[in-house]
Amino acid sequence: MVGRPALLSASGDLLTYEQLHARVADVARRLPDAADGRRLVHLPLRADLESVTAYLATLEAGHVALVTADARTAGIVERYRPDVTATGDPADPFEVISPAPRHLLHPDLALLLSTSGSTGSPKLVRLSRHNVVSNATAIAEALRITAADRAVTSLPLHYCFGLSVLHSHLVAGASVVLHEGSVLDETLWDTVDDLGVTTLAAVPHMVELMESAGVLARPHPSLRLLAQAGGRMSPDRVVRTAALGREHGWELAVMYGQTEATARICVLDPALVAENPDAVGRPVAGTSLHLDLTVPEAADGAGEVVVRGPGVMMGYAEHPDDLALGPMLSELRTGDLGRVGPDGLLRLVGRRSGFVKVMGLRVDLATVEGALESAGLTACVGGDDTGVTVAVEPEAGVSTVETAGRARRLAGEASGLGPAAVAVAVVELPRLDNGKVDRLGCAALARGGSPEACEETRLRTAESMGASPTLAVRVARAVCDVLGLDAIDLDRTFVQAGGDSLSHVQASVRLEGLLGPLPRGWHHRPLAELVEVGRSRARSAEPAGGARPGGPLGWWRQRRRGWRSVETSVLLRAIAVVIICGSHADLFRILGGAHTLLAVAGFNAARFGLSMATARGRWRAAGRTLVGVAVPTMAVALVGLVTQQRYGWANVALANWMVGDVTYGFRNELWFVDALVASTLLMTAVLSVPALSRAWRRDPWVVAAAAAVLALVPRFVILHLGEGVLRGIMPTTFWLFAVGAAVALADTRRRRLLTVAVAVVGGATYFPDDPVRNATVLAGVAALAFMPEVRLPGRWVPVIGVLAAASLYVYLVQFQILDLISAPLGATAVAIAAGCLLWRLADRPVRRLQDLVPPLEPTKRTITCP
Repeated sequence: MVGRPALLSASGDLLTYEQLHARVADVARRLPDAADGRRLVHLPLRADLESVTAYLATLEAGHVALVTADARTAGIVERYRPDVTATGDPADPFEVISPAPRHLLHPDLALLLSTSGSTGSPKLVRLSRHNVVSNATAIAEALRITAADRAVTSLPLHYCFGLSVLHSHLVAGASVVLHEGSVLDETLWDTVDDLGVTTLAAVPHMVELMESAGVLARPHPSLRLLAQAGGRMSPDRVVRTAALGREHGWELAVMYGQTEATARICVLDPALVAENPDAVGRPVAGTSLHLDLTVPEAADGAGEVVVRGPGVMMGYAEHPDDLALGPMLSELRTGDLGRVGPDGLLRLVGRRSGFVKVMGLRVDLATVEGALESAGLTACVGGDDTGVTVAVEPEAGVSTVETAGRARRLAGEASGLGPAAVAVAVVELPRLDNGKVDRLGCAALARGGSPEACEETRLRTAESMGASPTLAVRVARAVCDVLGLDAIDLDRTFVQAGGDSLSHVQASVRLEGLLGPLPRGWHHRPLAELVEVGRSRARSAEPAGGARPGGPLGWWRQRRRGWRSVETSVLLRAIAVVIICGSHADLFRILGGAHTLLAVAGFNAARFGLSMATARGRWRAAGRTLVGVAVPTMAVALVGLVTQQRYGWANVALANWMVGDVTYGFRNELWFVDALVASTLLMTAVLSVPALSRAWRRDPWVVAAAAAVLALVPRFVILHLGEGVLRGIMPTTFWLFAVGAAVALADTRRRRLLTVAVAVVGGATYFPDDPVRNATVLAGVAALAFMPEVRLPGRWVPVIGVLAAASLYVYLVQFQILDLISAPLGATAVAIAAGCLLWRLADRPVRRLQDLVPPLEPTKRTITCP
């Protein structure tokens, strides 16, 4: 075993068992000698080599490990003032805070953990070395873990279940990959596949996320076991997950445990899962259980589950003096109600604490929750002496009002109280960072009646429970505000929800403020996945050793006051509209902004509307985009026609390039919008040809690049034959739109270079007498190709976001403003301000018009936006 791998990092660092023993011994020597007094060592435990070796060294040196998350430790540290704190620094792994021991520690005490659901609470579980080793050995035996196995830290190590993965694999001589990341993070699955992970631990919410993302439906050749615990998983999901496992060569083990029992109490053998999806298995080796049928809640053969065995904790610690206590328990009363069938399998049916008395009636909350679940609803039921609370997730294709009414009726019937005593909120269920449902947060949501009604209460819950129950709601509200929606489906992407190039600027700025830097291609990722990314980033970015200011995303809110990333397409839109307006006002002369915007429009069209999988979807998206562009343009043109005869009916119809006078530029001010609308329609029509649609699905860059090359033909032919303002009509500008689309789809450096080369062919001589103008356009294309993001001072970002979002409106109103004000600087400033104001006033009504062309039908997890 000496040469076998023990710990691996995702970056490739590896420690064999021999190296791990040596490193642990070396780190242990940095601690005070236990002979001079055992110390309480605070370990903010992360999934990295430094944290894990410091933890193992603490146990090896004979001290007591106080394991917490990186943050949310203020209450614990204040109550149990540690003698030593792990720093995470390889060169100086510990900081000795007190020269002498502060606490009297019982000789058997080895580990202190928060109970699940009380993260941040001063109440701790006291565990002995014997608790840890015996339970780890029993788990390894039940899951058949051998030296050939390899786990990955899919769960936080400060969480009892996550820590038991480390213990059980090390005790069996197996290896553990230390990886920080969500199960929705592709790097985790790359690690699973590349490093040959065989066992993966998950809680029910993680299984739900993995199923919805489809990652379990993909082959993972090395995976042999998915171990699920941390809460009840519905029998239907158990059956589906087990079936996926059979299809792809891995098994599902369902487990039951509590921190108070060190980790695991029961394991359901994978061979029995499919036939017994409602069971949690038999006790692990050395553990026994019986049912107390004398408790008041006992009924129909169900009683309180009482556990005996070496995993039962020494007891709770609620005060530093409790650290001196020895074992206080001979058995653990779990508070869970269960039945043991003739097959010896335990089936849980509820909680003793899951009963409330309302108007003199005793209500079994688990029964109410089961009734909702049987009706196909995902709900969290709580209650007190004033009534029952129900937080229920939205249903696909059903309005939130209907879902709320159905949940209220079902809960009223199941409880016997009637609907009047039931408070309901339809919202994505908030989760703790260990994946369990945040029941306090659910109760706050239901009592408040709307997602934002109990903001203060739920923020306090988030700080104490280690999660942000309102993050999904905030994301939903941000997208609703941007798109002008009343509700948003978190299982849809921003594009599927109706997002387009006009709205993505506002959305990216708003979402980045909530979630931190957005991943590339964020607009094509389900919003629920973005929420999970934000939660994962918030957890991994917490400053070590202290609480985050401002909640889980306080770190990002502090950081964003510095420098922030802005998409290059957004920055180009903002810059282009300024130079267009300033050049028209004779404030300066920098030409080429509008032609650059055509390339940006093609770039965004490929990322948004044209990215839909079907021709019908692309036409829908194009329709929504064109409404957003055409309606304000037609309105401005109509006003100009009526009041000044500035425009004609050809302008109102956005067809001046076809029926107007394009030789001398009469009424040609709005040429850019005409070209944009015609280019969008042409590209969408081209991709409706079945053969081209299939080719687009196979490799969209090839189609876009071919379109750009073919579009060079009319560009050269027409400009060779004619003069005037022909450089502003669709046949001579479509190549720019197609080049922008190809840039967005170029997924290799070679393809980006080829695309820019096509742009150089088309743009080097586009304006024969103005090489600077040509260079401006080509510089914009090159920036799109090779600089996806630009880092800027954070306080600039809101201004750039507004300019980019309002760029169309600034373009439309500038001509009228410039006629009224002669001073170049004043005219430019007023035109930009007027355009931004008009955008602010018109954006929501235009969004309502866009909704007449619906995006996609809702599926599930639709959040009604307050």
